[in-house]
Amino acid sequence: MAGLWLYLTRRKDGIDGDAVPVPYGSGGKPIFIVLAVASAFEAGLFWLIDFGLVVDVLLLALGVYSALLVFGVYAGTVVRPHVISSREVRVRYSSFYDVRIPRENIASLRQAKESHDPAKAKAFRDGTWLRYDNFYETNLVAELREPITVTRPLGATETVRVVKFQADDPKAAVEAYERLGVS
Repeated sequence: MAGLWLYLTRRKDGIDGDAVPVPYGSGGKPIFIVLAVASAFEAGLFWLIDFGLVVDVLLLALGVYSALLVFGVYAGTVVRPHVISSREVRVRYSSFYDVRIPRENIASLRQAKESHDPAKAKAFRDGTWLRYDNFYETNLVAELREPITVTRPLGATETVRVVKFQADDPKAAVEAYERLGVS
């Protein structure tokens, strides 16, 4: 819900100083819209069936809440973009995770479009962390000098040496990374 509030007030989270926002959520927007409309429609259909006033109000409230939750996750992808600054690169997805990688630990950040098999992408294999939210595709690869620990959304941790993620404009992300390089 915090992401929804930031979205409605047209603010972004974590963009300060020389930080450059790197949007990533445009490919998933239609899916979020369909899910939110389906949630709202479902709430309306339950209202048509007479379960009794208390159950009807409860189901309507749950339907409205689920629609708001879906919009909140989408809003989080807009207001919490990846961030590139002279200090760090932050790889984020809504409010689910925020991985901070110090610039000194990044050996290279390059553009490389890859598609990943969903069954294999769920695992942390060979020290590679895939952030595959947009149709199992990534287009940026950060190779690290030293492994970092990544906390997954449900709290499990993994140690990784490579971070693969997606940006709407990977070329601009690499250019911002190079422009803001450590002197």
